[in-house]
Amino acid sequence: MKIDNHELADLRVQKLDRLRCLTSSILDARRPAHLLEREVVATVAILAESATVPVAIGEDILDSEMVTANGLALSPASASMCANDFVRTIQFIRSVHSAALDVRALHPDRPARVLYAGCGPYATLAVPIMSVLSSREVTFTLLDIHAESIESAKSVVDSLGLADSVASSETMDASLYCGNREQAHDVILVEMMQACLESEPQVAIARHLVAQNPNAILIPEDVRVDLTLADMSREFERDALKPQAGDAERDRIHLGSVFVLSRETINSWKAIGGDRLPGSTMRIPDLLERRYQPMLLTTIRIYRDHVLKDYESGLTCPRVFSAQGTLDAGATIQFHYELGRHPRLSGEVCAR
Repeated sequence: MKIDNHELADLRVQKLDRLRCLTSSILDARRPAHLLEREVVATVAILAESATVPVAIGEDILDSEMVTANGLALSPASASMCANDFVRTIQFIRSVHSAALDVRALHPDRPARVLYAGCGPYATLAVPIMSVLSSREVTFTLLDIHAESIESAKSVVDSLGLADSVASSETMDASLYCGNREQAHDVILVEMMQACLESEPQVAIARHLVAQNPNAILIPEDVRVDLTLADMSREFERDALKPQAGDAERDRIHLGSVFVLSRETINSWKAIGGDRLPGSTMRIPDLLERRYQPMLLTTIRIYRDHVLKDYESGLTCPRVFSAQGTLDAGATIQFHYELGRHPRLSGEVCAR
Protein backbone atom coordinates (compact mmCIF):
# COMPACT_ATOMS: atom_id res chain seq x y z
CA MET A 1 0.00 0.00 0.00
CA LYS A 2 1.39 3.35 -1.04
CA ILE A 3 1.80 6.02 1.64
CA ASP A 4 1.13 9.63 0.59
CA ASN A 5 3.20 12.62 1.59
CA HIS A 6 0.87 13.65 4.41
CA GLU A 7 1.11 10.22 6.01
CA LEU A 8 4.89 10.29 5.64
CA ALA A 9 5.01 13.69 7.33
CA ASP A 10 2.83 12.41 10.17
CA LEU A 11 5.08 9.37 10.64
CA ARG A 12 8.13 11.62 10.73
CA VAL A 13 6.57 13.83 13.39
CA GLN A 14 5.57 10.81 15.47
CA LYS A 15 9.05 9.32 15.22
CA LEU A 16 10.72 12.62 16.08
CA ASP A 17 8.40 13.14 19.04
CA ARG A 18 9.24 9.66 20.28
CA LEU A 19 12.97 10.33 19.88
CA ARG A 20 12.62 13.65 21.71
CA CYS A 21 10.82 11.94 24.59
CA LEU A 22 13.48 9.22 24.86
CA THR A 23 16.27 11.78 24.72
CA SER A 24 14.67 13.80 27.50
CA SER A 25 14.67 10.66 29.65
CA ILE A 26 18.31 9.96 28.81
CA LEU A 27 19.26 13.55 29.72
CA ASP A 28 17.41 13.45 33.05
CA ALA A 29 20.25 13.60 35.60
CA ARG A 30 17.94 12.23 38.29
CA ARG A 31 17.84 8.89 36.48
CA PRO A 32 20.93 6.67 36.95
CA ALA A 33 22.50 5.71 33.64
CA HIS A 34 22.55 1.99 34.47
CA LEU A 35 18.73 2.01 34.65
CA LEU A 36 18.18 3.42 31.16
CA GLU A 37 19.06 0.52 28.89
CA ARG A 38 15.55 0.30 27.41
CA GLU A 39 15.61 3.97 26.46
CA VAL A 40 18.91 3.54 24.61
CA VAL A 41 17.68 0.42 22.81
CA ALA A 42 14.53 2.27 21.72
CA THR A 43 16.56 5.30 20.61
CA VAL A 44 18.89 3.21 18.47
CA ALA A 45 15.87 1.43 16.96
CA ILE A 46 14.47 4.77 15.80
CA LEU A 47 17.82 5.75 14.27
CA ALA A 48 18.13 2.40 12.49
CA GLU A 49 14.55 2.59 11.18
CA SER A 50 15.21 6.11 9.91
CA ALA A 51 18.24 5.10 7.87
CA THR A 52 17.20 4.85 4.23
CA VAL A 53 20.79 3.79 3.45
CA PRO A 54 20.95 0.72 5.70
CA VAL A 55 24.24 -0.59 7.06
CA ALA A 56 25.24 -3.82 5.36
CA ILE A 57 25.77 -6.45 8.04
CA GLY A 58 27.21 -9.56 6.45
CA GLU A 59 28.29 -12.82 7.97
CA ASP A 60 31.35 -11.11 9.43
CA ILE A 61 30.81 -7.74 11.15
CA LEU A 62 34.54 -7.13 10.79
CA ASP A 63 34.10 -6.65 7.04
CA SER A 64 35.15 -3.09 6.06
CA GLU A 65 37.37 -2.77 9.13
CA MET A 66 40.62 -1.08 8.19
CA VAL A 67 43.96 -0.34 9.80
CA THR A 68 44.87 3.28 9.15
CA ALA A 69 48.20 5.00 9.73
CA ASN A 70 46.96 5.87 13.22
CA GLY A 71 45.07 2.76 14.28
CA LEU A 72 42.03 0.59 13.72
CA ALA A 73 38.92 2.06 12.09
CA LEU A 74 35.86 -0.02 12.98
CA SER A 75 33.55 -1.19 10.22
CA PRO A 76 30.16 0.58 9.93
CA ALA A 77 28.47 -2.57 11.25
CA SER A 78 30.74 -2.68 14.30
CA ALA A 79 30.28 1.04 14.87
CA SER A 80 26.51 0.65 14.76
CA MET A 81 26.75 -1.82 17.65
CA CYS A 82 28.74 0.49 19.95
CA ALA A 83 25.50 1.99 21.28
CA ASN A 84 24.79 -1.35 22.93
CA ASP A 85 27.35 -0.23 25.51
CA PHE A 86 24.44 1.80 26.84
CA VAL A 87 25.96 3.49 29.92
CA ARG A 88 28.73 4.82 27.71
CA THR A 89 26.16 6.04 25.18
CA ILE A 90 24.14 7.83 27.86
CA GLN A 91 27.12 9.55 29.43
CA PHE A 92 28.43 10.75 26.08
CA ILE A 93 25.02 12.11 25.02
CA ARG A 94 24.67 13.90 28.36
CA SER A 95 28.17 15.32 28.00
CA VAL A 96 27.68 16.68 24.48
CA HIS A 97 24.38 18.23 25.51
CA SER A 98 25.95 19.89 28.58
CA ALA A 99 28.90 21.18 26.57
CA ALA A 100 26.60 22.65 23.92
CA LEU A 101 24.58 24.47 26.57
CA ASP A 102 27.77 25.82 28.16
CA VAL A 103 28.92 27.16 24.79
CA ARG A 104 25.52 28.73 24.22
CA ALA A 105 25.78 30.51 27.57
CA LEU A 106 29.01 32.12 26.32
CA HIS A 107 27.77 32.73 22.76
CA PRO A 108 23.97 33.16 22.85
CA ASP A 109 23.97 34.84 19.43
CA ARG A 110 24.95 31.70 17.52
CA PRO A 111 24.72 27.90 17.71
CA ALA A 112 27.36 25.82 19.44
CA ARG A 113 29.50 24.18 16.75
CA VAL A 114 30.32 20.52 17.37
CA LEU A 115 32.77 18.45 15.34
CA TYR A 116 31.84 14.76 15.58
CA ALA A 117 34.76 12.63 14.37
CA GLY A 118 33.88 9.00 13.72
CA CYS A 119 30.11 9.50 13.71
CA GLY A 120 29.32 5.98 12.48
CA PRO A 121 26.20 5.12 10.48
CA TYR A 122 23.66 6.60 12.91
CA ALA A 123 25.52 9.59 14.43
CA THR A 124 24.26 8.14 17.70
CA LEU A 125 25.79 10.78 19.96
CA ALA A 126 24.44 13.66 17.90
CA VAL A 127 20.99 12.93 16.44
CA PRO A 128 19.27 12.61 19.85
CA ILE A 129 20.63 16.05 20.78
CA MET A 130 19.36 17.48 17.49
CA SER A 131 15.88 16.37 18.56
CA VAL A 132 15.91 18.52 21.73
CA LEU A 133 18.11 21.46 20.63
CA SER A 134 17.32 23.38 17.46
CA SER A 135 19.78 24.30 14.72
CA ARG A 136 19.85 27.79 16.25
CA GLU A 137 21.30 26.20 19.39
CA VAL A 138 23.70 23.56 18.06
CA THR A 139 25.06 22.35 14.72
CA PHE A 140 27.20 19.33 13.94
CA THR A 141 29.95 18.57 11.46
CA LEU A 142 29.95 14.82 10.82
CA LEU A 143 33.13 12.97 9.85
CA ASP A 144 33.70 9.30 9.14
CA ILE A 145 36.26 7.37 7.16
CA HIS A 146 33.56 5.13 5.65
CA ALA A 147 31.36 6.60 2.90
CA GLU A 148 28.66 4.09 3.88
CA SER A 149 28.52 5.54 7.39
CA ILE A 150 28.26 9.13 6.19
CA GLU A 151 25.52 8.30 3.68
CA SER A 152 23.61 6.39 6.35
CA ALA A 153 23.99 9.15 8.95
CA LYS A 154 22.81 11.76 6.43
CA SER A 155 19.77 9.63 5.62
CA VAL A 156 18.89 9.36 9.32
CA VAL A 157 19.08 13.13 9.74
CA ASP A 158 17.08 13.76 6.56
CA SER A 159 14.40 11.21 7.45
CA LEU A 160 13.83 12.86 10.81
CA GLY A 161 13.73 16.37 9.32
CA LEU A 162 16.90 17.48 11.15
CA ALA A 163 19.09 18.39 8.17
CA ASP A 164 19.42 22.02 9.32
CA SER A 165 21.33 20.77 12.37
CA VAL A 166 24.16 19.41 10.20
CA ALA A 167 26.58 22.11 9.08
CA SER A 168 28.51 19.67 6.88
CA SER A 169 29.40 16.01 6.52
CA GLU A 170 32.56 14.54 5.03
CA THR A 171 33.95 11.13 4.24
CA MET A 172 37.56 11.23 5.35
CA ASP A 173 40.16 10.13 7.85
CA ALA A 174 39.68 12.56 10.75
CA SER A 175 43.47 12.77 11.16
CA LEU A 176 43.53 14.65 7.83
CA TYR A 177 40.65 17.02 8.55
CA CYS A 178 41.28 20.77 8.39
CA GLY A 179 38.52 22.94 9.82
CA ASN A 180 37.34 26.43 8.97
CA ARG A 181 39.37 28.82 11.11
CA GLU A 182 36.79 31.58 10.71
CA GLN A 183 34.12 29.34 12.25
CA ALA A 184 36.16 27.18 14.59
CA HIS A 185 34.43 24.35 16.38
CA ASP A 186 33.53 24.87 20.02
CA VAL A 187 33.37 21.16 20.85
CA ILE A 188 35.51 18.32 19.49
CA LEU A 189 33.83 14.94 19.99
CA VAL A 190 36.02 11.89 19.39
CA GLU A 191 35.05 8.41 20.54
CA MET A 192 37.42 6.03 18.80
CA MET A 193 38.92 4.09 21.65
CA GLN A 194 39.15 0.87 23.55
CA ALA A 195 40.20 0.25 27.14
CA CYS A 196 43.68 1.62 27.91
CA LEU A 197 43.54 3.59 24.63
CA GLU A 198 44.58 0.50 22.72
CA SER A 199 44.27 -0.19 18.97
CA GLU A 200 42.00 2.68 17.86
CA PRO A 201 43.24 6.18 16.87
CA GLN A 202 41.76 8.23 19.76
CA VAL A 203 45.10 9.74 20.77
CA ALA A 204 46.32 10.64 17.29
CA ILE A 205 43.00 12.11 16.13
CA ALA A 206 42.37 14.08 19.32
CA ARG A 207 45.92 15.42 19.08
CA HIS A 208 45.42 16.46 15.44
CA LEU A 209 42.07 18.18 16.00
CA VAL A 210 43.03 19.96 19.22
CA ALA A 211 46.18 21.30 17.54
CA GLN A 212 43.89 23.13 15.11
CA ASN A 213 41.70 24.51 17.87
CA PRO A 214 43.54 24.38 21.24
CA ASN A 215 40.74 26.14 23.13
CA ALA A 216 37.89 23.87 22.07
CA ILE A 217 36.13 21.62 24.58
CA LEU A 218 37.47 18.12 24.03
CA ILE A 219 35.05 15.24 24.63
CA PRO A 220 36.07 13.16 26.41
CA GLU A 221 37.89 15.76 28.48
CA ASP A 222 40.18 13.36 30.28
CA VAL A 223 41.09 9.73 29.62
CA ARG A 224 43.27 8.47 32.45
CA VAL A 225 45.03 5.12 32.65
CA ASP A 226 46.14 4.12 36.15
CA LEU A 227 48.39 1.34 37.37
CA THR A 228 47.06 -0.63 40.30
CA LEU A 229 47.98 -3.84 42.10
CA ALA A 230 45.00 -6.13 42.50
CA ASP A 231 44.21 -9.36 44.27
CA MET A 232 42.83 -11.26 41.28
CA SER A 233 40.95 -13.73 43.48
CA ARG A 234 38.73 -10.85 44.64
CA GLU A 235 38.78 -8.63 41.57
CA PHE A 236 36.12 -10.53 39.66
CA GLU A 237 33.83 -11.67 42.47
CA ARG A 238 30.13 -10.98 41.89
CA ASP A 239 29.89 -8.10 44.40
CA ALA A 240 33.10 -6.53 43.09
CA LEU A 241 31.60 -6.18 39.62
CA LYS A 242 28.57 -4.15 40.74
CA PRO A 243 28.56 -0.46 39.65
CA GLN A 244 28.66 0.73 43.26
CA ALA A 245 31.50 -1.60 44.27
CA GLY A 246 34.66 0.02 45.58
CA ASP A 247 38.04 -0.97 46.89
CA ALA A 248 36.44 -2.52 49.99
CA GLU A 249 34.86 -5.24 47.86
CA ARG A 250 38.04 -5.64 45.85
CA ASP A 251 41.60 -5.59 47.13
CA ARG A 252 43.72 -2.99 45.36
CA ILE A 253 46.79 -0.86 45.87
CA HIS A 254 46.68 2.19 43.61
CA LEU A 255 50.07 3.36 42.31
CA GLY A 256 48.97 6.35 40.19
CA SER A 257 48.30 7.54 36.64
CA VAL A 258 50.66 6.33 33.92
CA PHE A 259 49.14 8.18 30.94
CA VAL A 260 46.56 10.93 30.50
CA LEU A 261 44.90 12.14 27.31
CA SER A 262 43.42 15.61 27.72
CA ARG A 263 43.50 19.01 26.07
CA GLU A 264 46.22 20.05 28.52
CA THR A 265 48.50 17.08 27.82
CA ILE A 266 47.91 17.39 24.07
CA ASN A 267 48.99 21.03 24.20
CA SER A 268 52.08 19.99 26.19
CA TRP A 269 53.10 17.58 23.39
CA LYS A 270 53.43 20.27 20.70
CA ALA A 271 57.20 19.98 20.47
CA ILE A 272 57.24 16.17 20.55
CA GLY A 273 57.78 14.36 17.27
CA GLY A 274 58.28 10.72 16.46
CA ASP A 275 56.14 7.73 17.33
CA ARG A 276 56.15 7.93 21.14
CA LEU A 277 54.46 10.11 23.72
CA PRO A 278 55.74 10.25 27.30
CA GLY A 279 54.04 8.50 30.19
CA SER A 280 54.83 8.33 33.89
CA THR A 281 57.47 6.42 35.80
CA MET A 282 56.09 4.04 38.43
CA ARG A 283 57.80 2.04 41.16
CA ILE A 284 56.48 -1.27 42.46
CA PRO A 285 56.50 -1.39 46.29
CA ASP A 286 59.45 -3.19 47.89
CA LEU A 287 57.20 -5.46 49.94
CA LEU A 288 54.75 -6.96 47.50
CA GLU A 289 52.63 -9.95 48.43
CA ARG A 290 52.28 -12.58 45.74
CA ARG A 291 48.51 -12.27 45.52
CA TYR A 292 48.82 -8.84 43.89
CA GLN A 293 49.04 -8.53 40.11
CA PRO A 294 49.51 -5.28 38.14
CA MET A 295 46.45 -4.05 36.26
CA LEU A 296 45.67 -1.02 34.12
CA LEU A 297 42.46 0.85 34.90
CA THR A 298 40.84 3.33 32.51
CA THR A 299 38.75 6.21 33.85
CA ILE A 300 37.03 8.53 31.37
CA ARG A 301 35.83 11.95 32.46
CA ILE A 302 33.70 12.75 29.45
CA TYR A 303 32.61 16.23 30.51
CA ARG A 304 32.45 17.76 33.97
CA ASP A 305 30.78 15.23 36.29
CA HIS A 306 29.91 12.73 33.55
CA VAL A 307 32.39 9.94 34.24
CA LEU A 308 32.87 6.31 33.21
CA LYS A 309 34.64 4.25 35.85
CA ASP A 310 35.95 0.71 35.66
CA TYR A 311 33.38 -1.94 34.78
CA GLU A 312 30.78 0.69 33.76
CA SER A 313 31.62 0.32 30.07
CA GLY A 314 33.62 -1.80 27.68
CA LEU A 315 35.86 1.26 27.39
CA THR A 316 36.81 1.00 31.05
CA CYS A 317 37.26 -2.74 31.58
CA PRO A 318 40.49 -3.29 33.58
CA ARG A 319 43.29 -5.09 31.80
CA VAL A 320 46.13 -7.16 33.19
CA PHE A 321 49.44 -5.37 32.62
CA SER A 322 52.39 -7.18 31.11
CA ALA A 323 55.66 -5.27 31.23
CA GLN A 324 58.65 -5.52 28.92
CA GLY A 325 61.08 -7.09 31.38
CA THR A 326 60.91 -8.87 34.72
CA LEU A 327 58.46 -7.20 37.07
CA ASP A 328 59.54 -7.80 40.66
CA ALA A 329 59.02 -5.96 43.94
CA GLY A 330 60.95 -2.70 43.90
CA ALA A 331 61.07 -2.54 40.08
CA THR A 332 60.68 0.77 38.25
CA ILE A 333 58.53 0.96 35.10
CA GLN A 334 58.82 3.66 32.45
CA PHE A 335 55.57 4.09 30.53
CA HIS A 336 55.10 5.59 27.09
CA TYR A 337 52.39 5.61 24.43
CA GLU A 338 53.22 4.12 21.04
CA LEU A 339 51.64 5.84 18.04
CA GLY A 340 51.16 4.39 14.57
CA ARG A 341 49.12 1.59 13.01
CA HIS A 342 48.84 -0.34 16.27
CA PRO A 343 48.70 2.29 19.03
CA ARG A 344 49.01 1.15 22.63
CA LEU A 345 50.33 1.98 26.06
CA SER A 346 53.62 0.26 26.85
CA GLY A 347 55.80 -0.05 29.93
CA GLU A 348 59.44 -1.04 30.20
CA VAL A 349 61.13 -2.24 33.38
CA CYS A 350 64.17 -0.06 34.00
CA ALA A 351 67.51 -1.54 35.05
CA ARG A 352 67.97 -1.50 38.82
